[in-house]
Amino acid sequence: MDLPPTPTGAIRHLWQTDYTMVYRSLPLIRLHARRQLAMWGWPGDQQDAVLIISELVTNAINYGRVVDALVAVRLAYLGSGGLLVDVSDAVGAFPDFANLVRGDMLQEGGRGLWLARRLGAELCWFLRDGGGKTVRAHLPGIAPEPGTSPRPLPLA
Repeated sequence: MDLPPTPTGAIRHLWQTDYTMVYRSLPLIRLHARRQLAMWGWPGDQQDAVLIISELVTNAINYGRVVDALVAVRLAYLGSGGLLVDVSDAVGAFPDFANLVRGDMLQEGGRGLWLARRLGAELCWFLRDGGGKTVRAHLPGIAPEPGTSPRPLPLA
């Protein structure tokens, strides 16, 4: 198990909510994440961030589903301009995490973590207090220039 990366700087904005752990939640999660990043004016690549969120949530649904459990999604816009994405589920293990992050192009599926890393995310996972685990993606960012307004990704 890897330790979570330590972000630098204060948290500018924080958002978290829980969703039913079903595939039908994915479009809503993507919409909420896209809207949140746009409202914050996060200066990173919002489309890549939403794709990474979607991949992490899909993994949680595929491998972390437990009856009556929810998937928690947490976004933190850091003072450094970076973004932390935490996706938590009820299963307290992540077998073969390091190999999945490196990616095996011969395997049938399971390329979401590899893709997230290729898009610039630093990835780790850790156990949660009270059970379950959190998979974290840290997207380093560029702090926005004072007085500028980054162009947000369209909501549709």
